[in-house]
Amino acid sequence: MKHLKIALVCAFTALALPAQAATVKLNLNRNSVPDFADTGVHNGDTARAGDFALTFQNIRVRDGSARGSVFSSGISLSGGFDNTIVTADLIFGTDTIITRYDLGFTNSGPATFQLSGVNGTSGLNSLASAGTSVFDMGTIPVFLAGVSYTLTHTVTTARTAQLRALYLASPPPAVIPLPTSLPLLLAGVGAVAILRRRTPAARRGVHS
Repeated sequence: MKHLKIALVCAFTALALPAQAATVKLNLNRNSVPDFADTGVHNGDTARAGDFALTFQNIRVRDGSARGSVFSSGISLSGGFDNTIVTADLIFGTDTIITRYDLGFTNSGPATFQLSGVNGTSGLNSLASAGTSVFDMGTIPVFLAGVSYTLTHTVTTARTAQLRALYLASPPPAVIPLPTSLPLLLAGVGAVAILRRRTPAARRGVHS
């Protein structure tokens, strides 16, 4: 019975703790995304990794066409190319947190990019250095599934930056509070244990 009480406490405690979400790398280069195989980013193109999907919509590029540039080192943001993305709307297929981002190439200097939508605006994430950096979610608690978030940046036309990957995670599940009846349940288990210990002693008293 003692082991049963311990097991019950552990089980309810585990339910109250949030699970740790795994991080998935979402590549954004033409070698990893089938929709980018034509070296272009078009409205409706989608990148996928694990349970995550990211769709591009309302792409606005420097030359006014409907096609942005994507290279083996990532999606081109502004710069000297005519068909580089100035702004674009990103739509996540599931509730998502961006933990990190990866730049394949940059000579953009102090440039930044951010995402904004109905539930907030991310911080100014730097485009200054190639490699992986921590993503600043800003005031956005989570990117909501099916909602458009607009990507903007401050890269000048004389420079460029290429966004190669995003590292995505699911938001942790809401903490499940311990049920208010748990103390009563444990008290009941304890009472049963006490009764079971007393019953043999009472029987021995009857037969003596």
